[in-house]
Amino acid sequence: MKLSLFDSTNDIDTAVANASRANDQGMHRYWAPQIMNTDPMTTLAVVGREIPRIKLGTSVVAMQTTLPQTLAQQSLTINNISGGRFTLGIGTNHEPVLEMVYGVPWRKPYTHMTEYLDALLPLLTEQRVSTEGEFVTARTQINVKAEPAGVMLAALGPKMLKLAADRTSGTITWMTGPVTIGDHIRPTIGESAEIAAGVGIQVTDDIDAARAQANTDLAIYGQLPSYRAMLDREGAENPGDMVIMGDAQTIRDGLERYKAAGATEVALNILGDKDAAWEAIAPLGAEL
Repeated sequence: MKLSLFDSTNDIDTAVANASRANDQGMHRYWAPQIMNTDPMTTLAVVGREIPRIKLGTSVVAMQTTLPQTLAQQSLTINNISGGRFTLGIGTNHEPVLEMVYGVPWRKPYTHMTEYLDALLPLLTEQRVSTEGEFVTARTQINVKAEPAGVMLAALGPKMLKLAADRTSGTITWMTGPVTIGDHIRPTIGESAEIAAGVGIQVTDDIDAARAQANTDLAIYGQLPSYRAMLDREGAENPGDMVIMGDAQTIRDGLERYKAAGATEVALNILGDKDAAWEAIAPLGAEL
């Protein structure tokens, strides 16, 4: 199981510094999310130019926020910059976020994603497409000197997981623990697909205080239906319960459970004392 960094910051220099540290430590990939901090595509373009070797990925971009042609151009441009190290992680977002934040109706997300992939995947490989659907129509071509970009799908439900297996290299998860990966994600997506699991970690000797803070900071994830379903599967009452907390050995033991469950990669989201966490994971190197 490969070890990667899941990182979000409001400052590009900090992103480059964190990616550089992950690269020096031998980590597999540097993941950037589409939330309210720096734009992930721009961030990864800069990181890809500044930092060698480490692979790059978005975790994740909401398909409804970007046209397939634009996202394909951005992805291939990052591949041009980085020498082919980029993987595009995309998802359907969440109904409350999509409607309340973006003002976009939530309707037939599976059909919408299927049509989106119909447009996106040919653009990423052949750089041309002609497709027409209920949600997505694209008759266009692009011209970027780059290798095809990889794609992974943020999938949790059975239909999306099967779509990820059939049409992409695998799934990216969040708020999804080893019990759920072993009992639900891996059996549904199949043995050959990648599973990149986002996992919060925190080095601390005050578990109760750290857990309470994590529950506050991550509270939104307990309110979004898809993540709430994963927490319930895991038997977790609160999102903070998903963070692996304690000393270096506790963190290693927790990550080993993801490996045993079938995850092929963990993307570490470092909480609390970041220097202590980096020191704790340094001996793990690139993979478990």
